[in-house]
Amino acid sequence: MTSVLGLQPLKIKDIVIVAVLGEIVGAFGFAIVNNQPALEGIFTKILPQFVLLPLFVLGVPMAAVVALLFAYFLAKKIKPIFFQMGKFAAVGFSNTAIDWGIFNLILAPIGFSSAGQVIYALGKGISFAFATLNSFVWNKFWSFEKKETKGVGKEAAKFYAFTAVGLVINVTVALIVRNIGPHSDLWGGVVSPALATAVSMIWDFFAYKFFVFKSGQPAVEPEK
Repeated sequence: MTSVLGLQPLKIKDIVIVAVLGEIVGAFGFAIVNNQPALEGIFTKILPQFVLLPLFVLGVPMAAVVALLFAYFLAKKIKPIFFQMGKFAAVGFSNTAIDWGIFNLILAPIGFSSAGQVIYALGKGISFAFATLNSFVWNKFWSFEKKETKGVGKEAAKFYAFTAVGLVINVTVALIVRNIGPHSDLWGGVVSPALATAVSMIWDFFAYKFFVFKSGQPAVEPEK
């Protein structure tokens, strides 16, 4: 018996990793909601305040595991790439949570409107640096399973070059969406960057898969 052509088997390690990534999303997501009154107001209209913490720190990791299992199901039934895309999406959500979370934690004490351009840019630069480091490590060793350390410097250079293009796409989409929508904090601070992230993630996935972390994984692997 052999597994589906090109599909790596689902391992306990995958479940543990996606749960950890889900916990990262939940923890930083809770921090973001606490620093964004508009978001907190939306959640508390639907749920009691005391439910928010367990929802983020327990519910999000569980949802991440279920989502990966669904991606694996699609990979077996439709196309193997769905499993890899599921892994990539989990990493992508953790990147976004780290980026937005650290950015909020840095600027919330100062105030988003009162922070000068230098402080604002510095905070965004720090959050982006942590998010991209998270992205490189998880995508290299888990999403695309490129475990070789030889030539990692060249690999990192390509990663950051393609990520820079993704950043341009992200910012461009965010500006377009912000300008065509209502002038509100929720639209400009949540909806616009969320759509921008979704579009840039498509670019990032195919750039990383075919140019940065391209590897010759075995097409057929014995079933375990």
